[in-house]
Amino acid sequence: MRIVSYLIVVFVLGFAVVANTGCMKCGENIARKATEKALENAVKTATGGKAQIDVSGDVDVSDLPAFLRYPGAKAVAKWSLSTGEGKGSVYSFETTDAKDAVVNWFKASFVGQGWKESAVMETGEGTMLMHQSPDEKQFATVMVGTDEGKTTVAVTYGTK
Repeated sequence: MRIVSYLIVVFVLGFAVVANTGCMKCGENIARKATEKALENAVKTATGGKAQIDVSGDVDVSDLPAFLRYPGAKAVAKWSLSTGEGKGSVYSFETTDAKDAVVNWFKASFVGQGWKESAVMETGEGTMLMHQSPDEKQFATVMVGTDEGKTTVAVTYGTK
């Protein structure tokens, strides 16, 4: 369970980067890389694990299972962490599709894979879906919200 806690730390730190990417869109590649490296070192110090953070705008999602990739969504960031207990990544996406349509797609996707629901939380701000694989060796948390007319999706995917 510690891997889940570590991924939450990575997600919170990563969110701080994404929330502050306005200046990075101006081509400040050096500032982006320095921020990524600082966050990687902070995660390594806090968890003892190895972290990799990418907010480049050209995010590789090939290691995320296809059933966790919302069709047409743009990947905007990725944070990864590996420890002796497992590994996981947090992927941040944006889409112009309605929040409810995105939530319904993920619910159906989990059912289609036979994943077990651990928790669902719905607030005025967004929806969080937590699931685990039938063999309980994989887990995923999907958080869907809205920001400036876009639907935002954060997918945490990990293996034990």
